Amino acid sequence: MSEKTQFYFLLTGANSGLGLSLAHRLLDDFLNTHPEGHHITLIITTRSSGKGSTTLTLLSKHLQARNVSTSRYTLAHHPVNLTNLVSVHTLAQTLHSTYPNLDAVVLNAGMGAFLGIDWLTCYISLAKNWIKAVTVPTYKIQDVGWVTKQEGVLSGEEVPTVFAANVFGHYLLVHEVMDLLASGGSGGGRGRIIWTSSLEAYSWTLSKDDIQGLRASHSYESSKCLTDVLTLTSALPSTSPFTASFFQTQKQNQKVAPKMYVYHPGICGTSIIPLNFLLFNCMMLAFYIARWFGSPWHTISTYSGANAASWLAVSPEEELEGTGAQKIKWGSACDRMGREMVKATDVEGEVEDRTAFEELGRECWRQMEELRMVWMGKLEGGKGGE
Repeated sequence: MSEKTQFYFLLTGANSGLGLSLAHRLLDDFLNTHPEGHHITLIITTRSSGKGSTTLTLLSKHLQARNVSTSRYTLAHHPVNLTNLVSVHTLAQTLHSTYPNLDAVVLNAGMGAFLGIDWLTCYISLAKNWIKAVTVPTYKIQDVGWVTKQEGVLSGEEVPTVFAANVFGHYLLVHEVMDLLASGGSGGGRGRIIWTSSLEAYSWTLSKDDIQGLRASHSYESSKCLTDVLTLTSALPSTSPFTASFFQTQKQNQKVAPKMYVYHPGICGTSIIPLNFLLFNCMMLAFYIARWFGSPWHTISTYSGANAASWLAVSPEEELEGTGAQKIKWGSACDRMGREMVKATDVEGEVEDRTAFEELGRECWRQMEELRMVWMGKLEGGKGGE
């Protein structure tokens, strides 16, 4: 079998913050670890063509500054709004008609229903335990019940906004490009599905009676906990009755299903909650203090925060197999001096009661597959399922 030389990576939500740094990092790490004859096509998505054009310009300038030959890379952009399921469906069709396979899909785009910060609770938390307060905060104020009206053939329908942006839009997209993933990967293997989670994926925020987080007081954290549960139970026998249909390709000839991985970026300087210049810099100072106190999770730089995702996307298959990467939630981490590392991360509920965690995973997979089939039926004009 001839050596694979063309690689196709898809990254969602690449226009700013962590997403833009992920794009930089994927390019840098691929070019640094692959031989001269290997070529990467980085496909980015943003919500608009304008944001996409700006991002492509920034990435081109970054590569030109490194004096990278244009023979080694191709940059491409396609717009998508993950809360608009018609948009997701359209992107999947475009990817199918444009690219031969996908070697890795990094699912980064997301949002929260954040309204602001409960400053009194914040100050009390800092006084009690500084590191905990700036690592796993519970003082973010969030709205409840955000929904997004659908368009086109889905006009009149609604989806929970945070759930769609962080989980379901990606879930639907990944299933629809499963053929591309099944034929991707090094040596004719399989592509990788890499989900973005968070240190704030608290188990108490996710209810199996409301996995879409429509009634959740912390819908962002609920969506991230759901991400952990789905990913870490994706290869278990107990979930196979439901994962089998999710991983099934349209051609129904795949030999090995793509693998799911999950990571978080640690705590880095993004503005998911809008802050003015003074407050943003106070936040950054608080992060540095936590790192100096010994927190491994305060990567601070978004480029460092992208480390774990890039490692999962670019590393040789043997390296990931050797670390049992599919069974672990990985985090971007660093020491007091900012030296980077990738670190395994505890997942609430998984260690304390493995049986209950697996049962939750089975139930979440069941509900997600039911939702997917319902929405696909509507997208296909009420023909039902697949």
